[in-house]
Amino acid sequence: MILLKKPGMQGIMQLRYFEPDHVKVLDEAISVSEDVISDYFSISSNYWVRNPYEVKTLREISSWEYPGEAFAHLVRYGKDITQKQSGRDSRKFYRICLHDHNILDQTSGGKRERLLPFLIYVITHEFVHIMRFSRYFCHPEFNDRNVEEQKVHLVTQDILTPVKVRGLDTVLDRFLPHSQLNKN
Repeated sequence: MILLKKPGMQGIMQLRYFEPDHVKVLDEAISVSEDVISDYFSISSNYWVRNPYEVKTLREISSWEYPGEAFAHLVRYGKDITQKQSGRDSRKFYRICLHDHNILDQTSGGKRERLLPFLIYVITHEFVHIMRFSRYFCHPEFNDRNVEEQKVHLVTQDILTPVKVRGLDTVLDRFLPHSQLNKN
């Protein structure tokens, strides 16, 4: 276990990692999320071949891939548009980096009945980012990140509202304020 002192906090915070049972729940959440994203955006399984991704837990990511406070974040790998020499060399790759300890803190230590719906929300949220980046050329470095996050929360809410998974309604309620930050 790694001990981490968060900036501005008194004392030391303990980082906790997903256990094998948590990883099984994560695999289930990824499967559900990929299905609902594919249905919502009407994409084929071939889409994921053209836009590959991987999900990494805290134990698997590099220290520079860890920003701290979030439940997860997305890293896009590939060549910058200014370095492209042809269409073939622009292959992009997405890595969803999970912050196990933050997720475990929100799910009573990762109990399955709370972890599954929470991970479905988190993974679906990151998949929505992938869809927006790959299909709509939406990049937060060019746009306001807070506005982008609000839009992604709105779409995630829309995608997951009809999904029938026990506890998901509670998670949707938890994230609802994030989709309404700038509404008048």
